[in-house]
Amino acid sequence: MALFRPRERFKDLRRSQRHELHYLALVHVPDQPVPVSCVIWDISETGAKLTIGGHHTVPDEFTLTFRRRCKVVRRDDGQVGVEFV
Repeated sequence: MALFRPRERFKDLRRSQRHELHYLALVHVPDQPVPVSCVIWDISETGAKLTIGGHHTVPDEFTLTFRRRCKVVRRDDGQVGVEFV
């Protein structure tokens, strides 16, 4: 009897599709003046997988921020269309 089943046998229970990202971000913890760096490994509409920098622990809730450099590709009636650079 095998202890582990091949990965493809497991049903994917995620509510939305994940996209591989590998992007630097910041974790802002309430009552801590300095944010903690992290890497976003993958992201979806409903969540993400992070690696927290250093040996930091994070509380059950925090704010995640990340910056994306953008290039304007369209301007129309006060709206701007961008692509990530």
